[in-house]
Amino acid sequence: MTRQNPRHVEHVFRPIHELRIAGLWFFGALAIPVINWWREMGVATNSTLIFSTAMLVIAAGFTIGSIPLMKRQIKLSINRKEFIDSDWLRKKNDLSRRMSKKEWKNDPREVYMSKGFEWGSEHAQRAYQVLDFDSEMSDVQLPFILKPIVRALSKDTKELGGKPWIHGLGNEQEIKTAESTLYGHTIITGNVGTGKTTLLRLQSINALHMGHVLIIIDPKNDTDWRSTVKSEMNYLGMGDRFYFVHPAKQSESARIPLLQNYVRLTEIASRLAPLMGAQGSGVTFETFAFSAIQNICEGMRYLGEPIRLTTIQKAISLQRRELAMRVFTRYMESTFGERWQETQGKNLAQHGDDTFNQIANYYKASLIDKHPCRAVEGMIEFATHDESHYTKMIASFRPVMTALTATPMDDLFSVIDDPMKDDDGDARPIVNIESIMEQGGCIYISLDSLTDSKTAGYIARLILAEVAAVAGHRYNNDDMDVRRISVMVDEVHAAIENNDSLLNLLAQGRAAKMQMTLSTQTIADLEAKTDEATAKRFLGLCNNYITLRTSDPMTQEYAASQFSKASIATLQTQAQSGVSSSSSVFDISSSVGERLMKVREDSFPPTLLKDLPNLQFVARLADGRTLKMRLPILINKDEPGARAPWVAKGAA
Repeated sequence: MTRQNPRHVEHVFRPIHELRIAGLWFFGALAIPVINWWREMGVATNSTLIFSTAMLVIAAGFTIGSIPLMKRQIKLSINRKEFIDSDWLRKKNDLSRRMSKKEWKNDPREVYMSKGFEWGSEHAQRAYQVLDFDSEMSDVQLPFILKPIVRALSKDTKELGGKPWIHGLGNEQEIKTAESTLYGHTIITGNVGTGKTTLLRLQSINALHMGHVLIIIDPKNDTDWRSTVKSEMNYLGMGDRFYFVHPAKQSESARIPLLQNYVRLTEIASRLAPLMGAQGSGVTFETFAFSAIQNICEGMRYLGEPIRLTTIQKAISLQRRELAMRVFTRYMESTFGERWQETQGKNLAQHGDDTFNQIANYYKASLIDKHPCRAVEGMIEFATHDESHYTKMIASFRPVMTALTATPMDDLFSVIDDPMKDDDGDARPIVNIESIMEQGGCIYISLDSLTDSKTAGYIARLILAEVAAVAGHRYNNDDMDVRRISVMVDEVHAAIENNDSLLNLLAQGRAAKMQMTLSTQTIADLEAKTDEATAKRFLGLCNNYITLRTSDPMTQEYAASQFSKASIATLQTQAQSGVSSSSSVFDISSSVGERLMKVREDSFPPTLLKDLPNLQFVARLADGRTLKMRLPILINKDEPGARAPWVAKGAA
């Protein structure tokens, strides 16, 4: 009966009658020769051997027919870890072909995802059948010969937890996905310890195999993730372009000047002011901080000084008049020459008692029309603002800047990227994010969020703002013949608050050859840091959705909605009996009926998401596929110093 037939019902978890029948035929095939030998006094006849052979063939036929059912039923009870080697993954990703000058045109540009199957209506039907079983699954009785296999794999099954039967509903195979499918960004959800970082590790190596530049923001400093990426870059001959940034390991950390890349000066204020996290009436304070930062940056650019977090912090907290005075002096020198104090002394004396007020008042009275300067006007606004009101308005912003410039943040993120000025013999590299993104390599940024989650969130937002600025450069230069960038952020909810740069990257980054792979625990984490509308926008901008086990009802509902509805067959049984004494005591009636119905239900029941074992996930991809997958653990068995053949050949 075909699946299109309304009466079709699949029963893949029934008792394996074929195996019992095969056992009887096999017993008969052995018993007939024995009985014949006993009756014929040790003489076997040809007819007996023919019958015995025929019965063995029939037994083999029933046994073969029972194998698919045995495989499926044993998968209902077991789960296992799977390990893949880096060299195996390179072959699966066709890395050697990609690096070959002769075969690169035939490169399919696909990456290995894991083992699994495409979830369809038949799997939904099986899932609803199993959900009706009792907790011991007594409806599925494993044959005696399969029980030792289940016991042998019980350790992995218990360690991975969850319900192993979910993945046993289908026939898994190796799944690959086209590189272009991932261009639309990916969001990963899942409880702690379910395998999000393991998935990110695999995706990171896949990105390297595609030739992408990697920017990894890891709040936990996962040693396995970092060492895996570094080892693979060594193998690919790019070990010198792996940069590790960690605030708790200052002596071995690379340094990044965070405010180096911008298209317009206002971008710096747009990055820093929202770090206050202002909402409602607090927006007024954010606007004031924006104006103050903008004026500081205008002054520093006018002076030709590098704009750094430390210099902004000092100007905001302690050096308002000092910075303004330096801008005033530069302006007077450029306008009236080095002897400006002598030539303009009489005019200045008419506008105040001290040099600062004299220049400010003189500019407003006489120079603003003849020799206008935006930097001077900004400094007058910034430095002459009422002190008590200024202190009140900037009070919420000062702690943010203090956190960003405290030791060792000042050394790591406010460094001057200028070899002429930074000649202190420090061997730690200074990393320009734009240069790495154009030349290739990997920046692995560990934020140490466990000890300082606030500062970690600030740094993550500023890093993503730098990445967005580079995307802006690419747009403005109309240069799309550039390297593709893969940005991977774990625990992204820490970086999403008041972060328009992240949303802009999701909305427009694809055109600048940037793709994002982001992970968080629940959708509620996103809403807690933003609001419901922003969280929905965030999810909507990610064309690929992957979830591991999750116990959050909101996340379960969203994940289930990524699957289409399926027609689920239900069998209703009715029994009725009655006795009527109006005509006769023997007037008894009874009826029994069955009704087969099909109703539209969730193709992937939401309740299954809380029962997924570790290292298993479901995915909805941009290419239209909905997959149930089992995640492998990536290990590296390369010998120390191992290099790819093309790298070793080039070095020779």
